[in-house]
Amino acid sequence: MIRFAAHLEMNFGAGHSFHDRWMAARNSGFQGCEFVWRNYELSEAVELRQAAPLEISCLGGTTGIAAGARPVLVLPEDRERLARDVESAVAYARALSCSSLVMVSGNLIQGWSIDKHRQEAVTSLKYVAPILEEAGVTALIEPLNSKIDHNGVYCDTAEEGFRIIHDTGSPNVKLLYDAYHMHIMHGNVVQEIRSNHAMIGYYHLARVPGRNEPIGGEIDYEALLEAVAASGYDGFIGLEYAPSGDYAAAFQRIKHAYPAYISMKEVPHE
Repeated sequence: MIRFAAHLEMNFGAGHSFHDRWMAARNSGFQGCEFVWRNYELSEAVELRQAAPLEISCLGGTTGIAAGARPVLVLPEDRERLARDVESAVAYARALSCSSLVMVSGNLIQGWSIDKHRQEAVTSLKYVAPILEEAGVTALIEPLNSKIDHNGVYCDTAEEGFRIIHDTGSPNVKLLYDAYHMHIMHGNVVQEIRSNHAMIGYYHLARVPGRNEPIGGEIDYEALLEAVAASGYDGFIGLEYAPSGDYAAAFQRIKHAYPAYISMKEVPHE
């Protein structure tokens, strides 16, 4: 059964604790959530999940876009650090019964061809694939749009993402298909999902334009959701949007627009 998962960073403004975000998602009827694992102590996440159960659909934050606090997938010099961080992320995920980690490709390197970027990304993924396969955890490669939000990023189309998945050749490396990013880059998202669903492991939704809650705008969400369901996918779809106003009001709009994908019954506050 396809269900929506709240994004505990994107769906809230500043000034809300991890606990408050978690409880707001649960009390609004969500059955799942995703968040950046590096931002929170594992012990707090475990305690929250025990006290107020939510499934963890995926964990973000394993790789970064530019050199710095997180390893970059395409940089050979970051490969050992990537392996260590994947081991840490896998341990965090398994403690929460989560089976997916989001990874981004990193920015374009001056002087490198696209083939060179792909080669290095695939080499890095092959390097960490045994860690993922042994743990039963899947890396989700997320292409990002380079026209509005991530100028200069390497993997900015689903087509390039699918090439990375194909060349890596691991059942534990799949694509995160973010309809917001891919519609901005090239459109045709429904047909692309229909044609490539076997390589897709997770989905993100947000409105185009604006990256707000996925209601209205340029994407035909009904057709998209029908295509996802027809593919046999039965997991969570992440709502990676920034609310157009108050986060609670945005949750209510989503619940009424998509009653089949989120519980209409609010969970009593605990």
